[in-house]
Amino acid sequence: MYPPRTGGGATYAYELANALGELGHEVDVYTQAVSEEDESVETHPNVDVTRITQARPLVVFSTLYFSIACRLRIEFEEYDVIHGTLMPASTIAFGPWFLKGLDAPLVLTSHGTSYDEARSVDPDGFADYLFRYFFHPVNVVMDAVSGRFADQIIAVSDHTREQLRDLYRFDEAKLTTVPPGIDTDRFRPTKEVHPAVDESKRTILVVSRLDPRKGIDKAIRAFAQLDRDDTELLIGGTGRLEASLRELAAGLGVADRVRFLGFVPDEELPSLYSAVDLFVLPSEYEGFGIVFMEAMACGTPVVGTSVGGVPTAVADGETGYLVEKSNIEGLAERIGKVLRDSEHSAQLSENARNWAVEHDWMSIATRVDEIYRSTQKECAEPLNDA
Repeated sequence: MYPPRTGGGATYAYELANALGELGHEVDVYTQAVSEEDESVETHPNVDVTRITQARPLVVFSTLYFSIACRLRIEFEEYDVIHGTLMPASTIAFGPWFLKGLDAPLVLTSHGTSYDEARSVDPDGFADYLFRYFFHPVNVVMDAVSGRFADQIIAVSDHTREQLRDLYRFDEAKLTTVPPGIDTDRFRPTKEVHPAVDESKRTILVVSRLDPRKGIDKAIRAFAQLDRDDTELLIGGTGRLEASLRELAAGLGVADRVRFLGFVPDEELPSLYSAVDLFVLPSEYEGFGIVFMEAMACGTPVVGTSVGGVPTAVADGETGYLVEKSNIEGLAERIGKVLRDSEHSAQLSENARNWAVEHDWMSIATRVDEIYRSTQKECAEPLNDA
């Protein structure tokens, strides 16, 4: 995954490649094409992007097809390090066959395990059953096979690292937690007020796909418990649950204070995050949750659920709060606390921004670079390419 595709995996590959280029590496990115449109994206001069195959809707088959195409078209022997940035959907889905005999160290990034992905799906239709009982289980197998032959695996959260160690039985010595980074120049506090925000009200924001895993219904239920007429809940994103979420808001008597923004363009996100009082996402599962980092980088406190990698992204009581995923009353209490206590909210805001600055992409790329160097096998030339 790579831009113009969206999502955490695409952002990770793009930002890491550019930061590694800034560190002086020559980075070749091999990825999929997603449309007939212009897919050029701005990259560092040291980064070259090649689109090998067309993305396909059936993710498992798309992964395998992409893996075969990469093995046939890429001269892997030319590289000092090979990094699959989205495990298992990378060029090495079946490592021993696709990378047999190569001397370059193999590094993978796991954004969350397919096992957790499968468990987080609450079947509500044919597609959900297909993902829970076929696509995700096949990815579990590919996780296990590709990870077994990796020299190092970067887990984006402590939870993912522990899952890889305890569930997949990978050698702990080759597992390292390195969270994603954040572009703190782009995502920063701004005085620009997004047009969707009413400055006369206290505003809570959700930005997410509208699907069951994101727990947006719980955000609406918690909001309804606040019993405050001076608040609004803004929901940015699209998805198949929009109609049912609107019905829920109406049934709870808060439809006039819950506004659905639809798709929010990337360029509008910094002003939207900055203009609201609180960001909330009560997910059933998140491999990490880059949206929390985006909000925190804009100086906005956050509230999330203590699931998956979210506790790595959110320091409970310092940059925001964590609640149990089924605790709607606790979610409402934490939201209310941030809205009531302006002094405490300001401290959370300052802490959130400082945490984000410490996790900018150059800092993360430097840590990844250290992993490359520690895993690099003996070779005649110094590390130049990734």
